[in-house]
Amino acid sequence: MPLPLPNLDDRTYNDLLEEARALIPSLYPMWTDHNPTDPGIILIELFAWLTEMAIYHLNRVPDANYIAFLRLLRGPDWRLEGELDKGTLDAAIRETVLTLRERYRAATCDDFEYLATSTVSKQAWPQTAKARALQEAGHGTVKRARCIPQRNLEITDPVLRQATAPAHVSLIVVTDQPATRPGLTPEVSKELKKYLDTRRLLTTRHHVVGPDYVPVTLSGAQLALHGDVLAKDVQREAVQAVRKFFHPLKGGPDGKGWPFGRDVYVSEMYELLDKVEGVNYVENVMLVAPSRPDGSTREQHSGTREQPVLAGITIDAHELVEIIVEENSFTIKEEAPNPQVSRGDDA
Repeated sequence: MPLPLPNLDDRTYNDLLEEARALIPSLYPMWTDHNPTDPGIILIELFAWLTEMAIYHLNRVPDANYIAFLRLLRGPDWRLEGELDKGTLDAAIRETVLTLRERYRAATCDDFEYLATSTVSKQAWPQTAKARALQEAGHGTVKRARCIPQRNLEITDPVLRQATAPAHVSLIVVTDQPATRPGLTPEVSKELKKYLDTRRLLTTRHHVVGPDYVPVTLSGAQLALHGDVLAKDVQREAVQAVRKFFHPLKGGPDGKGWPFGRDVYVSEMYELLDKVEGVNYVENVMLVAPSRPDGSTREQHSGTREQPVLAGITIDAHELVEIIVEENSFTIKEEAPNPQVSRGDDA
């Protein structure tokens, strides 16, 4: 269904006539004869009639003008497909309006992320045959993107990467490559940066990089099991559950990938492991992560200063988690059997 065109002016002859008569007392108070026989009223009626005709033509733009307007919007090489009739012209207008509503410019961080990951927009990546060929060659399809303002993550100096960089934005991209640390290849990075270069603001410097992964080691967890379950099976299930929870494409609380910059909490590990089939309860979960490049620690603690308790690991906005967990990360807690209390007959 074509989009209805707006009525540019809906005033009628009577509307124009009454509007003009209402102005007479303020513009020329000495004019008191407003009867139709007055020469001035006759002129007002004539101009109202001429104006109504002009409004009529204004709201009925010729087809040639529509085509000229569409060519201005679509480019000088655009041509109307098919024979000129109301159906094809309405379809061309509708397609043009919908195209103009598509995001083309990368002005905000949300625009950068949308253009890199959208699967419904005609303006989104990939746009060139070379970019599509890279996907077919196994370089991966862009699945996630996170834009960080005022950061230049292309530089290698770890301290400068953390510094504020005015007028810079960094787009962090994750593809579906089958790797432990899915990121993006240099070829995809180059093509995606070139694609965004025609859409960015002139004052913006953009960078396209893969994510930084923080290795977080899970260790020391003790699993108390239910009755008749195999410890090896439970350990294997626990490893799979933890790895899936932190997966960059399938993990996270919503199953859409571990969020960029989301901290890792020890309490979540207890909850996750407690849901593994065969686990009764969990104790002594430990998380270990390296310090930041500037030497600051990532560990979050609760409790008292004298007896701090590890609460979690801090992850920065441009980082994802690489969880390091094996079957030997979990030990099985042996529980002493409950003593059987025998009761003799009452004397």
